[in-house]
Amino acid sequence: MGELTLVGGLAGEHVVLRPVGADDVPMLLHIISTPEVKLWWDPDGLGDGWLLEDSSTTRYTILAGRRIAGLIQYWEVDNPRDRHAGIEILLDPDLHGRGLGRDAVGTLARHLFDECDHHRIVVETAATNEVAIRCYAAVGFRPVGMITGRDGLVMDLLSSDFS
Repeated sequence: MGELTLVGGLAGEHVVLRPVGADDVPMLLHIISTPEVKLWWDPDGLGDGWLLEDSSTTRYTILAGRRIAGLIQYWEVDNPRDRHAGIEILLDPDLHGRGLGRDAVGTLARHLFDECDHHRIVVETAATNEVAIRCYAAVGFRPVGMITGRDGLVMDLLSSDFS
């Protein structure tokens, strides 16, 4: 199907990304509370309402068919000397290994490159989070460095390397 722009959302091959709505929050919080996701995501310090109220980040609910599959979000750095975007994703562990994360990341990357005119997207993940690293690498992200003291791996994707 390719990427189609929806009213406020994006469609990939197997997923639809729609802006997070209040009705999505209970299921997203449930997914975040699963042991596999909570290992990497800790929203406890973010406060109530972070899914809907943080204007510095754009969040989409990932839908696989009619099922809420996870969350993908991005933020933008508009400094003219280093303009880029960053992505984070979390996916229901029951849906890992089906290409849904790869499709969601690729769909959002296409939007950020084509519609938002970014030339670079960065991600940061724990260096031991093999699931996330495989997902990002499948889209074309490459390791570019480590964050000292946090065991964080930084990966990036340039628009010229994205197909």
